[in-house]
Amino acid sequence: MKKKIGILVRPNLDSYTINRELSDKICEYNCIPIGIIPTCDEGNMSDVAFQDMIDMISMCDGVILQGGTDYYDYDIKTVQYLYQNNIPTLGICLGMQTMGCTYGGKLGKIVSDNHHQLMDYVHPVSIQKNSKLYSILQKETIIVNSRHHEQLLCTDLPVVATCDGVIEAVEDSNKKFFIGVQWHPESIDDANSQILFQTFFDCI
Repeated sequence: MKKKIGILVRPNLDSYTINRELSDKICEYNCIPIGIIPTCDEGNMSDVAFQDMIDMISMCDGVILQGGTDYYDYDIKTVQYLYQNNIPTLGICLGMQTMGCTYGGKLGKIVSDNHHQLMDYVHPVSIQKNSKLYSILQKETIIVNSRHHEQLLCTDLPVVATCDGVIEAVEDSNKKFFIGVQWHPESIDDANSQILFQTFFDCI
């Protein structure tokens, strides 16, 4: 049976969106993408409304928090639920920032143009050797893309990768898989992205 991977959708005017590259990547690994849709607006979510999201999450073997521009109350509640229930979670760009902000973090504006580009291979990222991310990639430095307007300034989660003082990855190595990266691995079809996705899908 194929594994089912939830993607937390992003609001876009009068619709919700899923990154096509990300859904294609999930299918490439012989998994089924499932959109997790909030059943309320971007404001505070009631416990009853969030139960609907939990019902959607329960259909999934793992969840990917995709990129976007803003996070909302339901994003925070979703991250808390995923973390507390040890559900494999991969955060990408805004997804990583939401993970960090859920646990003691805050966001700020990017101060370097080096961290907001619409291209591949913009800058290097230094990875801590004692991290789960390093155990996956087996590299202390990788080159990544970058397209974010804000940065995670701090968080209570372990910070395991940086570039010029900018947080590039967070994780909790005590979980099955709880890793967030600031870059977009779905947009780079290289060995680092492949092994990151493969490890995520394999842990499910």
